[in-house]
Amino acid sequence: MKAVMITYNEVLSERLIHLLDALELRGFTRWNGVQGRGTTTGEPHMGNHIWPSLNGAMYVVVEDEHLEAFLEALSELDAQGRGLRAFVSPVERVI
Repeated sequence: MKAVMITYNEVLSERLIHLLDALELRGFTRWNGVQGRGTTTGEPHMGNHIWPSLNGAMYVVVEDEHLEAFLEALSELDAQGRGLRAFVSPVERVI
């Protein structure tokens, strides 16, 4: 299994939920109103009068056989230009 941590422009929140449903990936944890900025070209999302937009973050644990399809779908969503990053880590234990 792999853990996929996704950070994204909050406007993508509903699209991500629909993506999970379409891929039959049920479990996730989501944080709304996350502040931050991208490492190279991302604009700050700070929720203030200068940088009013905010990010979201989502943590999804994915079985290995579903990982590539999930990452491909995330890449396609990112290509629409709203801002999305996914970070993959191994899951060593689930209790």
